[in-house]
Amino acid sequence: MAQNQPGSTRVCYLSSSDPDSTGAKTGVDKKISAQIEAFNKAGLPCEHRQLTTPETVWSRVITCLPFVGDGVGWPDPEEMAPYSCLYIRRPRFISKDLFRFIKAAKRLNPSLKVILEIPTYPYDGEMKTLLRYPSLVKDRANRAVAGRYIDRVTSLTSDKMIFGTKAIQILNGVDLNLISAKQPAPSVEEINIIMVAHFERWHGLDRLVAGVIKYYEGRPDRKVVLHIVGDGEGLPGLINQSKVANLDDRIIFHGYRTAAELSELYSLSSLGVESLGFHRVGLTVSSTLKSREYLARGIPFITGNDIDTFLVDPVDFCLKVPRDDSSIDIQSIIDFHDRLYSRESQEDLIARIRAYAESHIGMDRVMDGVVTYIKNPG
Repeated sequence: MAQNQPGSTRVCYLSSSDPDSTGAKTGVDKKISAQIEAFNKAGLPCEHRQLTTPETVWSRVITCLPFVGDGVGWPDPEEMAPYSCLYIRRPRFISKDLFRFIKAAKRLNPSLKVILEIPTYPYDGEMKTLLRYPSLVKDRANRAVAGRYIDRVTSLTSDKMIFGTKAIQILNGVDLNLISAKQPAPSVEEINIIMVAHFERWHGLDRLVAGVIKYYEGRPDRKVVLHIVGDGEGLPGLINQSKVANLDDRIIFHGYRTAAELSELYSLSSLGVESLGFHRVGLTVSSTLKSREYLARGIPFITGNDIDTFLVDPVDFCLKVPRDDSSIDIQSIIDFHDRLYSRESQEDLIARIRAYAESHIGMDRVMDGVVTYIKNPG
């Protein structure tokens, strides 16, 4: 059996995503691709292994039950022998099967380092649903002994220890070579606002739709158009609300759009919207990939949370709205918008936001702590 050669340091990235897909890529796919590229650029050859996971609702329910495996297609541990490090993106829940896989891989390669990335922490709030709660029970039981198997956890928080394991803080980063800055909007007198997501309750889109409806009830002179890009289970009800309010031309649901079409919508818009409902799942600080895309595009945006990078290096091009379920005050959004665009040209504002992205959230920069840990002996 081939063993890891002295001086060689290879990384195997394990996740259920498919960043090599030729089809439409999710934000997570793009992030993983950028992380792999960052490892490669740092002199750590990295390969991705896609983990198969339960696909049907029934199979997902079954794997949540006690004494049933997690349903993940973990690789043959012998195939991990050439690697110095396994970088594992947290699956649906932490399981005994995960630990068995790690234990077997380390038995064959005692110097193997295992890093578990936790994209959202804490994440219990996301799992407190009828279908997911049993998996949360299993996760809690297993995470208590995670430190026996996992060498480091990467997290977007500043926690020093997570699940009894030392944590490396990372930021959500993006490959800036793949995201171009937007073009100036045709006009900032008419305000076009864009929100892009696969919509869940923590995005708080209902707050924004309610705010736009309330705004137009006052028969305002200023035209504000909301562009909603993406899909999600809660959208039909919001679409119906917009129709009842006769605002089909002010609240536009675009559905899925190609990369080229999305770029056109960004260039039409002069404001973006990040998550407005993280309080619903118990989170206060946001590090979403969407906030990174807005920065890379050079578009100012509003949010219902603190943004991690802004806590260290504050900015004036992001507006924080109340962290509750109230409808969004559109007039306050207009005032924020006009303050920005009255002070500098669109071109200068786009360039300034893009420059912030280049100095803070490029993937090479945000993965530096992980690269250092992998390269250091011991």
